[in-house]
This record gives sequence, C-alpha cells and structure tokens, in this order.
Amino acid sequence: MPNWFPVGTNGNDSGWRLDIVSLLAVIGESSIAEHSQALTASWTCMLPRIIPAPQVLLKPARLARLPQTNSAVVGIHNGTLVPSLNYFANILHPLDDLPRYGFKVLKITHRNDSIRWLGCSPPSNSTLNIPPNHTITGDPGKPKPRVPPHKLSPLNILSIGSCLLTIGLLVLAIIIEDATAIIALGTISLASSLCGLASWWAPLLQPRLFRSKVPPGDVAIRTREGAFLIVKCNEEIARELYFGTEECRYHVQIQTISDLGGFGTLLLMISVVLLGNCNFTMQAAIGASYILLNGLFWGASLIPKDKFWDLSGYMIEDITLNDAKDADLIQSDGLEGLPSFTRTLWYAIRETKKIGWVKKCGAAPDTAEWGEWLKLAESNAIDGNRLWDAVAMRQDIVGQTDSLQQAKTAAHNDTAEQHAPAFEIPADERK
Repeated sequence: MPNWFPVGTNGNDSGWRLDIVSLLAVIGESSIAEHSQALTASWTCMLPRIIPAPQVLLKPARLARLPQTNSAVVGIHNGTLVPSLNYFANILHPLDDLPRYGFKVLKITHRNDSIRWLGCSPPSNSTLNIPPNHTITGDPGKPKPRVPPHKLSPLNILSIGSCLLTIGLLVLAIIIEDATAIIALGTISLASSLCGLASWWAPLLQPRLFRSKVPPGDVAIRTREGAFLIVKCNEEIARELYFGTEECRYHVQIQTISDLGGFGTLLLMISVVLLGNCNFTMQAAIGASYILLNGLFWGASLIPKDKFWDLSGYMIEDITLNDAKDADLIQSDGLEGLPSFTRTLWYAIRETKKIGWVKKCGAAPDTAEWGEWLKLAESNAIDGNRLWDAVAMRQDIVGQTDSLQQAKTAAHNDTAEQHAPAFEIPADERK
C-alpha cells in the first residue's frame, strides 16, 4: 500500500512532481470567456497578475457590438421593429425570468441624466447652434451615454485580489530564492496586462440627438416562449436600450492590437515553460493559486449580471395591474382561466390599446379570422372592457379546435396558417 502513491517531493525519483502545473495557467477558458466583456470594461483588466487563460482576451476580431437575445422588439407607437433585445436591456429585465405565456408591464425612467455621459456634461443647445424649437440630448461628436462597470463589481474585486495574490507569490519566490519563479510570474503578469490593454473597451449607447415631436417610446417585447413584456418609456430610453446600436469603443487602436497580441502570446509561452521549472514549493503555491482563481471565476458566473454593470442611471418599476399578473398560471375554471398565448396577447393589447404593433412583429397569424379577432380586441381594450372573453371569442372566430370536425375538414382546408404566428422567433445559439 505505501508504494501506491509517491512519497516526498520531486527531489527524489519516487516523489510528487508538479511539472504539469504550467497547464493550469492556460486552462479555464470557459470561465474567462463568460466574463470577458465585463472583465475588460474596467481599468482593472490591465493590472499585472496571474489570471486563468489570459489568451482568451486576445480575440482574432474585436466585437463591434454586445451580444443580443433573439426576440421581437417593436415600438408600440412608432412601429420600429428589431429582431433582438440589446444586451443591457436584457440585464435590466432578463427575458429568461419571464415564464411561458408570462406578462409584465414595466416603467423605465432616467434617474439622473448627468451620469449617462462619458466623462463630460451634456452639451447645450448654444454650443451646437441648435434652433430654439429643438432640444439637444446628445452630441454628434464625442459624448455619448454609457453604462460603466460597477466599481465594486465581483470581477473588479477578483482582479485586485489576484494582483495582491501575485505580489504575495513574488514575495514567497524571493524569500525562497527561486529566480525561475520570479521571472515566470513577471512574464505571465505582463502578458495578462498586455491582453487586458488590447481588449480594454467602454460600452456606449446610441443617444437621440434632437428632441422634436415624436410619439411615446413605449416598447413591446415578445419572447420565443409566448411571453409579452410592455415597457413604458420615453423616446430617449427606447433609443438607448432597445432600438439603438450598443457600440464598443476600444481604447487601443486596431493596428496596435497585433503587436500587443503577438508580444503577449510570446510572453505567455515563455512563462509556461518557466513555470514547469520552478521548485516544488513555488509550483505548489502557483498551482493552488490557479485552482483557487478558476473556482472563483466559475463562482462569479453564478452572480446576476446586474452586479457587474452600473445601471443605476435607470429606474425600473413594475406597474403590472393585478388582473394581468400571473398570466402563466391557472386563474379560474374555463377557457379564460387557463394560461395560453391568446390570453397573454389579449393582456398586451388591453394594456397598449393598439394592434398595429401586433401585426408589425408578427405575433398573430396573418389571416382574415385573426384580423377580425384583433379588431375586436382593440375595440374592447379602448372601451375599457377588461373582462372581455378573448379566448372564447378567438375560438368562435378562428374556429380552430382539436375536434373531430376539424380533422374531417383538414384534408380540404389548410389550417396551419391559423396556428402559427406570422413571425417565428429563432432560438438563441448556445455557445
């Protein structure tokens, strides 16, 4: 039994060896890739430190905009339609939190306009010679509203903590006089700083430049699971969060990226070789540090994304009326009490009192029967008839029930168009 395991350190042939510890420096890509955007949006990404898989930050092509979530986002009054929900809007109200056939009404307003601008106050009308009957809300030049990372973001804390951990490892290497470990820690820390500098960026939102007379910016969002989210907001917020393009402003010019990436990759390869030649004590300490950091970055992926970004510039309020809450649950006996796409769609029409956006986003089948039902729904919504039997009326007008009679007539009449929405939302790609 004693011969089944190594004994002692690598000072003898039968001792423990940690030469493979250099691999710990380049594994953990999935955890770092999960946080790459939030991690490199803060200046802490340039701190010299050990970090799992720093090569993940060196992408062959930099992102031009942030990730999006597939959905149908349409302006209720202006008719603007986009096929996806922007990154920060999905953090403010995650679509994954909406259950199948769920319904919610939110009101979003600006908390304090001054914190929306990147490093300066919003320009005045006189600065740009704007006519008196127009009001400027943005500068066609440099200033744009932004969403900065939280100062005490878990990733910022991890970056500072890993920097202090690296300093501790350097002190230990100096105490035990391991020059190889000192050089290895120095090169891999410098490589991490270069990777961070090459990827350092700031997210900018698209402002609305002129405030002329426009309809309200209210937004309707339909998910793939048949849920609806109504957002009450002004045109500025609609442009920033839903219909504008979220830009990625990088602090390093594109031509410098190749130089930084090449030098960083060279330093990373040198450090991997050096880590395999440190003494046993330093290999054990560095290996334990990488295991700890990998675990912490994995744990950070379990934290909600709103903890990483400072969205305090927006105030969000749930104003869903009581008779529209719990749309995904059984509320009473009969057709009207069962959760269904038709009932949730009626809740959305009842709230907006319009059906133009329903047709625009393809929420209902494009047939004459559904068109008649939509007109009745709009009429009852305008009249304030909140107890209208929407599902029963849909059954009477559309007449598509799973009955024997339908089975008999299906061979002669195509009923598929009565079931499927005019526009199907594609599933999100899982990477």
